Amino acid sequence: MKGQKNNAVLLMLTMLVAVGQMAQTVYVPAMSAIAATLHVSDGSVQRVMAAYLMTYGGSQLIYGPLSDSYGRRPVILTGMVIFIIGTLTALFASNFGSLVLGSAIQGLGTGVAGVMARTLPRDVYQGAALRHANSLLNMGILVSPLIAPLIGAVLMSLYGWRACFAFLLALCLVVSFTMLRWLPETRPHYEGVRLPFFSRYRPLLMEGNFVRYMIMLIGALAGIAVFEACCGVLLGGVLGLNSMTVSILFILPIPAAFFGAWFAGSDSRSSQTIMWYAVNSCLTAGLLMWLPSWFGVMNVWTLLVPAALFFFGAGMLFPLATTGAMEPWPWLAGTAGALLGGLQNLGAGVSAWLSAMLPQHGQFSLGMLMFALALLILICWLPLSRQPADSSVSSH
Repeated sequence: MKGQKNNAVLLMLTMLVAVGQMAQTVYVPAMSAIAATLHVSDGSVQRVMAAYLMTYGGSQLIYGPLSDSYGRRPVILTGMVIFIIGTLTALFASNFGSLVLGSAIQGLGTGVAGVMARTLPRDVYQGAALRHANSLLNMGILVSPLIAPLIGAVLMSLYGWRACFAFLLALCLVVSFTMLRWLPETRPHYEGVRLPFFSRYRPLLMEGNFVRYMIMLIGALAGIAVFEACCGVLLGGVLGLNSMTVSILFILPIPAAFFGAWFAGSDSRSSQTIMWYAVNSCLTAGLLMWLPSWFGVMNVWTLLVPAALFFFGAGMLFPLATTGAMEPWPWLAGTAGALLGGLQNLGAGVSAWLSAMLPQHGQFSLGMLMFALALLILICWLPLSRQPADSSVSSH
């Protein structure tokens, strides 16, 4: 019975996080239409995604400690109300600044999903079951950005780009009702004296392994975010492909991340071995994304093949690094999840914003950023890889 209850929690959590993932990517096929309607350049539309990611990340630093103090349910429902306000702002935006503001408010709301994606599994699972649950959750999360651009392309062609935000509004209302009706409170009972609100971050930030895992997660998500932010511009604006083609090509690398998450959760090899696969995949992908630009080459294949390899590596890395970081902190699960999710998405947002400021005539800027982020992942993993398996990434 307990297993069924935990599985129901995992399913509802996947639905919650899917709202945030779709809000990030559903309008990608409509980026050129948004730019034309609101009289901005195609590259400027990347700021919509960047604003979302930065508030999505920053808000988690508040939601985590709040969920440790007041429980998971009230914090989740508050976040969903904020997301609805942001979606309405974006839906009725009359200028580009209003659209960016609406996206930022959306991120402020769904930041709660980023925290809970790491916190709720730690509430209800432990050990090998936690690693498996994190893998399943990441697989489920990856389905939403796989279908979101296709939904966005259909809505855009039928009703215009604002229909993407109308869809997000309807989706959020359904998920919010489901959480209100059926989500149990999962915060563990704690008899000890709780640290003051922001003081809870101190022991986490002073623990070297936690910080290294966190930076690895930042690098992996930032690499994905940079590709997602540049993909629509490079495929649509530079290569001149139509919105439906862009949406299909946009999602092609995502199954690689899905497979990476599945591989991390099901393979019998040690987690350290699989983590090496993840790190090497990201590093090779960054190099392959950067090299063609040195020869002035860019086409669909030079973009999508390295992206798929990076997504595969990140798919393996996410559940392993999250498990390694979260498992030692059961009574600070909300705060630990906030740091991981908050800084991970904040870093991704800053990277996407930086990419919007760099030239977008080819894939040089994209490749340079992805390679630099992969190098950061390797630097953090090296000291962890030298530790015994039970003190770095949890193994079977």
